[in-house]
Amino acid sequence: MIITLAEAKKLHSEITQEDLDGIEVAIRELTHNNFQNRNVRIDQLKFEGTKIVSFEEKIGFVKGKTIQVSNSKYNDGLYTIKTVDSDYIEVEGDTPFISTTVMRAIATLVEYPADIVAGVRKLIQYDKRMGHKLGIKSETISRWSTSYYDQNSSETVNGYPAAMMAFITKYRKLRF
Repeated sequence: MIITLAEAKKLHSEITQEDLDGIEVAIRELTHNNFQNRNVRIDQLKFEGTKIVSFEEKIGFVKGKTIQVSNSKYNDGLYTIKTVDSDYIEVEGDTPFISTTVMRAIATLVEYPADIVAGVRKLIQYDKRMGHKLGIKSETISRWSTSYYDQNSSETVNGYPAAMMAFITKYRKLRF
């Protein structure tokens, strides 16, 4: 998660966890960057309920941070850490993992740079300020006139003005 729901609610009271997850997925897809800290990872994982069991040290894994599970066949994805113990990491959510042991599975810490966090905050503030005026480019009150944005790929990115999404440009990676 880029920012917590509680933090986002301070900026925009109507935002939901699904909105935040959508922004995160959009940023990851647009940049082709998964923002993994490859120095903080564990492997040879066993999945039980909502726990990821590994007997490696969990240095760097902290409550509230995001991890990405890879190569697990069934349980790949992004998860938020609920608790960290010497034997396991428990993730948030009610949906249990598919119980399995996978020697090649990896759990890696996901860390977003400060400018990505700041950019997401600005997107949330933009939604609050301009959500009800979606698509309006200019508006004149006297002699009433309203003109709308062209919804083409050069002016918008995922429904936001292209200039607001410029903060992700330097994190784009080539797709192979």
